[in-house]
Amino acid sequence: MPTPRDPSERVFELTGCFGVRLDEARAPELQAFYEGCADYVELVTGQPPGPDEAADLLRSLPRGKTHEDKFVLGLFDAPGHQVGVLDVVRDYPQPGEWYLGLLMFGPSWRNRGLGERVYRRLEEWVRELGGHTLHLIVQQQSPGALRFWRRMGFEVRGMGKQRLKGRESVFLRMSRELSPAPEATGTFVKSWVAAWRRARAGRAR
Repeated sequence: MPTPRDPSERVFELTGCFGVRLDEARAPELQAFYEGCADYVELVTGQPPGPDEAADLLRSLPRGKTHEDKFVLGLFDAPGHQVGVLDVVRDYPQPGEWYLGLLMFGPSWRNRGLGERVYRRLEEWVRELGGHTLHLIVQQQSPGALRFWRRMGFEVRGMGKQRLKGRESVFLRMSRELSPAPEATGTFVKSWVAAWRRARAGRAR
């Protein structure tokens, strides 16, 4: 049975799905989710999920960033089963820019329109926190991902190479500039955003 969760933990909601910020206490369930997405991991890295995939995702940071800037969000259906995971870093590589490191769904939740719905909600959330641009990379061996992100409005800005688990692969850098935030009409949990801002302001004093 899924572990009961306090609704106040929810970062955002949309019909039939909600996002919860994960920490290392939830690494075991995140690891189990990774293992259920072995096909995706093998496509990207050439190898099945390792035993530390979840821990690595939760701990890894770009240079100069802290865990206050990193959001690993578990995506859950209404009964509380994990259906996806989202990883974003705030103010990277520049203030107001966000880096989307991962958006992954379980096999039974792909090609059902959830990816677009979650991404559009992410855009709203990024705007709410003052962001104006999103960046990501797409692996050359994932043409479906390239088509998806182009449909979301991302444009190719360049390319490069990286080594993942011993495999060198070509990737495309993509970016999307966000339009100004409209009047709030979504279902974001404003109390969470307000609490996050209050805590950040307190640390800055």
